[in-house]
Amino acid sequence: MAEIPLEALVLRATGPVATVHLLAPAVSGGRTAVLKVYPQPLDRRTYNAVEVEQAKLAGLRSAASIVLAESLDELPDGRTGVRTEFCPQALPDLVAGGPLPIGDVIVLGQVLSSVLSEAHELGIVHGGVTPSNVVERASGQPALTDFGLALRLRFPRDLTAQAAYTAPEVLRDGELSAQADVYGLAAVLHLALTGQPPFPLRTGETPEDVVLRVLREPVPEVAGRDVPPALAAVLQRMMAKDPDDRPEAAEVLAVFEALLAQPDEPQTDDVDFDDFRDELAAARQTQHHYVQAAPRTSPRPVAAARPRTTWRPSKGLLIGAGAFAAVAAVLAVVLVPWGAPSPDRTAATPVPSAPSVQPTPTVTATSAVQLRLERPQDNGTSVGLKWSSSKPLTYVVRVALQGEAEPRTVYQGTGTAVTMQVTPGLKYCVEVYGSEGTAVYVSAPQPLRGATCRRR
Repeated sequence: MAEIPLEALVLRATGPVATVHLLAPAVSGGRTAVLKVYPQPLDRRTYNAVEVEQAKLAGLRSAASIVLAESLDELPDGRTGVRTEFCPQALPDLVAGGPLPIGDVIVLGQVLSSVLSEAHELGIVHGGVTPSNVVERASGQPALTDFGLALRLRFPRDLTAQAAYTAPEVLRDGELSAQADVYGLAAVLHLALTGQPPFPLRTGETPEDVVLRVLREPVPEVAGRDVPPALAAVLQRMMAKDPDDRPEAAEVLAVFEALLAQPDEPQTDDVDFDDFRDELAAARQTQHHYVQAAPRTSPRPVAAARPRTTWRPSKGLLIGAGAFAAVAAVLAVVLVPWGAPSPDRTAATPVPSAPSVQPTPTVTATSAVQLRLERPQDNGTSVGLKWSSSKPLTYVVRVALQGEAEPRTVYQGTGTAVTMQVTPGLKYCVEVYGSEGTAVYVSAPQPLRGATCRRR
């Protein structure tokens, strides 16, 4: 256990049990880290329990979606701090400008339920799934932090402070369980969908009043013309008053994976007369990416004027007719994750479009546009993809999967990052196509899990 000097700490937040500090780069290996400081030293039993929990979590396939403890550090006054990576934002920051789009919420639900499902299989309970523990890494990826019961049992917290996100049985008896984690996940997703907790504090109420409503009142239904019925239904089940009536995290994960697999509904010009009253649905109609997005210019409240990060690629983005025709023709090129290796290319290569496609953009013979796909970040059940270009383009990401004859499109739009869902153990090949309307460029393919990529 390393000793941390007090002058190296910069207070960031004060919680009901611990204080959160930024740790100076000089002390944390040249990068900013976070130290969560508890009011008393850890006894040997708690110290060992924390180490066991963290070791089990590190072995999960979804460990990349968990903010793990990097070390347990000692302060000169005897207090103990848990050191983790610095995550710049939490869910409350992301919804400050309004609710997240449906696609973002579905991806977030898939990521978090995947983590909880694997952890629960090993008998590990989070114990505090609240919005402040759903964070965003500097890379833009969502993650779950503050995982485990060892420290929660050693330093009990005031449950009324987070009553709106806490299961009824926890408020009654302090019973932390896998079923309570499922309830907390639903409450967190309710905030993401609506911008409000399921049981918000009303004018003149005390936290104890909120506790009574959680115990007695039915859970408000999440509604809206853009909310899939399966999503609304599973959230209701997850927040059942009786923990035995809630689905397990694995069942929740299956629901979110099914929602992710559904194709987008076609847009229609038909509107109901009361559509203008569905303000939440209107607020959710924003294009987003799963990692850091560029600052938005759409009219929103001042609180949302900062760069906004979200977790779902928008689909169905319309691009110029000529560029789309070229990309569609190029996508006849097939990547397969086996066979002879592709030639190594360091620059994007213009690819001519099929002569039968009209209109056909002029293909530039030079490689003036540099399109580069970075090495995929494999997270087990999802893969993060990032690419860059020397000029703004409209992109299409194509992926070939081991055992499938044809590649599939996983993204179309102007962003430069996306997270795709993958099957553990299978090999993949990825390429990015870009067009500015006059030519189509293709990146060098990137293999995943030892795949060999070639075109045929």
